[in-house]
Amino acid sequence: MPGQSLLKKTLVGLSFLLLKSGCDSGQERQYYFSRFALGTIIEYTIVAPDKDHARAAMLKAHLEIERIEGLFSELDSTSEIYRFNYSHGGIYTNEEVANCVIGALDYHDKTGGAFDISIKPVLDLYQFQSDDPLPPPDTLIHGALKDIGTDKLEANYSDSHQSWWLGKSAEKVSLAMGGYVKGYAVDRAIRVLRENQIRNGIINAGGDLFCLGGKDGHPWRVGVQNPRQAGSISIVLTLSDMAAATSGDYQRYYIFEGERYHHILDPQTGKPAREAQSATVVAKTTAEADAWATALFISGPDEGIRLINREKDVYAMIVDSSGSLHYSRGMQRFVALGDDTSAVRDTGKLLDTNETGNGSACRL
Repeated sequence: MPGQSLLKKTLVGLSFLLLKSGCDSGQERQYYFSRFALGTIIEYTIVAPDKDHARAAMLKAHLEIERIEGLFSELDSTSEIYRFNYSHGGIYTNEEVANCVIGALDYHDKTGGAFDISIKPVLDLYQFQSDDPLPPPDTLIHGALKDIGTDKLEANYSDSHQSWWLGKSAEKVSLAMGGYVKGYAVDRAIRVLRENQIRNGIINAGGDLFCLGGKDGHPWRVGVQNPRQAGSISIVLTLSDMAAATSGDYQRYYIFEGERYHHILDPQTGKPAREAQSATVVAKTTAEADAWATALFISGPDEGIRLINREKDVYAMIVDSSGSLHYSRGMQRFVALGDDTSAVRDTGKLLDTNETGNGSACRL
């Protein structure tokens, strides 16, 4: 019916299925925990001598993720990014926040403008939290596009204030850092695990994950979700001390008059990118994989594969709008050959949660 809309209730889903098995042999075993942060479920797989050691390391890692969320939350009025977004011309802030903004801006240049943290004025027009969402009219989109662009941002150190200045050229300029900070938070949490003598494990933050070490002397195996069949697997990746991230049009979206409206917007048009169903990137850091996954989803398979093939130690798989798979140079080295993904037993789990959910869960 015209005007009728359907909101997908599982707004944010994990894009990877962890292929788990029974208890490890030997002195160390796998322990699994989950917590809520950054608008999604954070899954921890930790290999440790005992549960107490694993849980203590997990809690410290999660505290680091919560600390980073406190800096970059777009909803918390005490966060640095909230202060920036609602400032008139910018804020003085700390080095960590400035470096993250500068790092994200670097990916804008590397990706030919596809990755753009200044997209927030347009993104705010889409009613993903509404029970009956409507696409924004073109007039509003065109108006909001005037307030985006990395040329409207500046970041530099102020000797007089002994802090960093994040400036903007207009009051409505604002930042959506989620496509970079979630990966950055995983990287920081992995660092905490290493500092607590954890050498093998996985942190999966709603599709942004890092595989630390391996399992029983072999790389970790993670299944990449099929973007059109919830809970099923497109391919299986084998990863050790590498990160992976997936961006897809199935994570946060609604259907209006038969068309899918998702949250990954093309900064050129202000509308959902249409050339891909998902993009998966393998890289040395989760922040890098996170930013590139967003950019490649927006760029689509032709331009996306061309861009990623110029990069060193970054690899990708893109599922195009028709469901066909496209691999960058070197990506297939991480794909488990000979796996019949349809026959993989569901020994893992796929978690879905609303961004507006609260509380936390832990499987001990």
